[in-house]
Amino acid sequence: ASPTIVSYCLPYPKNRHHNTNLFLISVFWPEYSFRLWRIFGVEKHHYHGRFPMKRFWIVCTFLQFVLFLLITGCATLCPTNVPIIRGRPETCQSFLECLDEEVGKADVRDESTASVPCFPYLRSNRMLAALKKALSTDEERAHWLQWMIDLNLNAREKEVQNLPDDIILLLNRDSGKESGRVGLLSRLQSCSYELLKHDQGHLEFFETLYPFVNVPDEYSFWRRAGGLYPLAWLPVNIVTKNVRNRFQSWYDEDFDDLTIEGDLKTFVPSEPIMLQPTVVFNILKACLDNPLGVPRPDKIQEETLAVSFAPIFVQDVAGPYDYIGRVMWDGDRLEVDREHPTVYYYFSQAYLKGEPILQVNYVSWFGARKGEKSPWMERGQLDGLTTRVSLDRQGEPFMVDVMNNCGCYHFFSPAKERVEEVVSKPFVLNPFVPQWLPAIPSGNRLGLRINSGWHQVERLTAASGSTEGIAYELLPYHVLEKLPHEDGSTKSMFDPKGIAKGSERIERFILFSSGIPSVGSMRQRGNHPIALTGRMHFDDPYLFDRNFVFK
Repeated sequence: ASPTIVSYCLPYPKNRHHNTNLFLISVFWPEYSFRLWRIFGVEKHHYHGRFPMKRFWIVCTFLQFVLFLLITGCATLCPTNVPIIRGRPETCQSFLECLDEEVGKADVRDESTASVPCFPYLRSNRMLAALKKALSTDEERAHWLQWMIDLNLNAREKEVQNLPDDIILLLNRDSGKESGRVGLLSRLQSCSYELLKHDQGHLEFFETLYPFVNVPDEYSFWRRAGGLYPLAWLPVNIVTKNVRNRFQSWYDEDFDDLTIEGDLKTFVPSEPIMLQPTVVFNILKACLDNPLGVPRPDKIQEETLAVSFAPIFVQDVAGPYDYIGRVMWDGDRLEVDREHPTVYYYFSQAYLKGEPILQVNYVSWFGARKGEKSPWMERGQLDGLTTRVSLDRQGEPFMVDVMNNCGCYHFFSPAKERVEEVVSKPFVLNPFVPQWLPAIPSGNRLGLRINSGWHQVERLTAASGSTEGIAYELLPYHVLEKLPHEDGSTKSMFDPKGIAKGSERIERFILFSSGIPSVGSMRQRGNHPIALTGRMHFDDPYLFDRNFVFK
């Protein structure tokens, strides 16, 4: 929230009844508080001159009305008066509606991307939502559109794969064909392009589409309102600051003095390939060869880059819950098979100084969060860590940021020589930078020293690429979204809300006021809020530019 508003209200008791509207907007819509004050000619440092009260009241009332419409969900529903919908091919429209209905009933919806209301053949992410502002040519719009179609087909492929057999038979019977899952996916693809062809026949197709390409905020207004967020933000910030101080003490210690509760085990990539910088640059250059100028590697390029930048994990192992492993189903319960060390990877895009860059995300899983070092309210089944390596346009790592798979304990580690300034924001915790990114010479890999039980990173290092240890396998992240079950079916490890099944924590009752649903649970990619106060998402493409001024 932006409690700055309180400092304006308190000196003027006679005007407090007028200030109520602005207070509410500033608390529950904090990113607009300072902008709102500037509308009235008031700077955020202090107030000078007569306060324009009439204008104040009118604008605040209007904004509250708009805010009410947004939070009641109007923005996420498809209005019935959208002209493009009229006249669509009935067979394809009905097929997609029926498929969505069955996916919803079976609870197999894939939440890694966001649906685009009114356009059932498209899905989006925060990068695509950001790109819509910069589209200027037909080629750019076509590539942007195709990207969303690809996301939708990929997501629906996982959903169809995870549907029970009886529903597949039902969908095939309704179509008059017995073509199985492959036939459904083929029909899905053809219907998607048939609906697109119809919609593009409208002159105002893109003007109609743009407002619907958004990704829902992970923070719930009503949870914050019900949890008295304005009262809770200060103690939460104080606790967070204390935890950060504790983390910082680890980074200030000599590496050899870090506490060891068990035995240090080193996990290394099973494939030792590391590309030369010139090779990485050439791959990135090829990835950028598209109208949007956004790096989009193909499957082979992804595999090559993932192996090249794969980190080395130095894990303090004091119990079976400290081994990274392969996620698997054991009946209806998710387990981590420590006999098969595995790290999952996926790629994302973001901005650096306004230019699109590529990110490699490495996700490791533990059987549980346990041990005396971990807070009691965070303990439970499943735990995990996401390490993200961000590459500049030349293919050089300029930033590593890390979070637990709940979105908790996020921190940045940028290259010091690249940063001009860490951005400070009033009444919001500064970006946490416990350590600058260490220099990683050619032939070395990023190393992470991780503590036992709590699974927090205590140090980033440059580790020799020839380091010996326990080999882990690299697998694409989508494997987690259609895990083989012992009965022959596949099931995602995540529920339709993007929460890892069975990973709920007691802290969801304690930190309810943060506005994060099921706070503390392990989460699916695309669903990671990373701050308990304010609003910040791991997949925000402007995350780095919002928090740092780069040279």
